[in-house]
Amino acid sequence: MSNEKRVKLMQLAKKHKFFVVADEAYQLLNFEKLDIKPLFYHDDPEDPRVFSIGTFSKLIGPGTKVGWVQAHNSLLKPLTNVGFIDSGNNPVIFSSMNLLHFVESGALAKHIDAVSQDLGERCKFICQKLREVGLEVYQPKGGYFVWVKSKGKMTGR
Repeated sequence: MSNEKRVKLMQLAKKHKFFVVADEAYQLLNFEKLDIKPLFYHDDPEDPRVFSIGTFSKLIGPGTKVGWVQAHNSLLKPLTNVGFIDSGNNPVIFSSMNLLHFVESGALAKHIDAVSQDLGERCKFICQKLREVGLEVYQPKGGYFVWVKSKGKMTGR
């Protein structure tokens, strides 16, 4: 979703007083250097409406069971009262500590760039092959998935 559409969504959320839970697991995996901001960036701190949710599992690997919620403090504060978050008995504390080093060292940013470039090359390849067999393909600008539309009737037989 473009930044312009994100702004419009936030205007609608404010006008109609609804919250947005943005599943932005693939937000950082751009094939081109796009300046698409997380939805949280467009939220109004005076009337916050967004919970932006991310995960390291899409950036690093499926076994990485650590994620984050990005929102204004007034929305996050009630979430911090969850016992296992406060107690230090978080089930992924070891992974979290390793990720802290990975993020602070700059290694994560380099990793994301490399993964994004690799995914972009693979995406171009698969889209080309799908078009060669007559499928209509929407080529994405990031993430893991390709939208494919068949021309005509397709069955499972």
